[in-house]
Amino acid sequence: MKSVNSILIMLLLVVAGCGESKPPTDDLITVDVTANYPKKELILQDFMDVEYIPLETSSEFITMGWLHAVGKKVIVVRNRNRNTDGDIFIFDRSGKAVNKINRLGQGNE
Repeated sequence: MKSVNSILIMLLLVVAGCGESKPPTDDLITVDVTANYPKKELILQDFMDVEYIPLETSSEFITMGWLHAVGKKVIVVRNRNRNTDGDIFIFDRSGKAVNKINRLGQGNE
């Protein structure tokens, strides 16, 4: 049984070593930094869907706005300085304020 396994392994190595050798290709990209390339102006609306949604502002819903998530139904925004107030605001897709979460404290929560 050992000799059969040894023969099979040797045969496998011979077959694997008999592959066609391909000449190495130069896959490096060369960029001439001294050349003057034309400048292309990219407009965000050309390759992305852009939607501007004004968020509701009231005395309770004033945010310094870091956008965290945009879903099909809600927009989640938090204040920039997370360490001082911990406010998280939830708006619907029309920009109307839905909820304000603030669980910042010194306790286990």
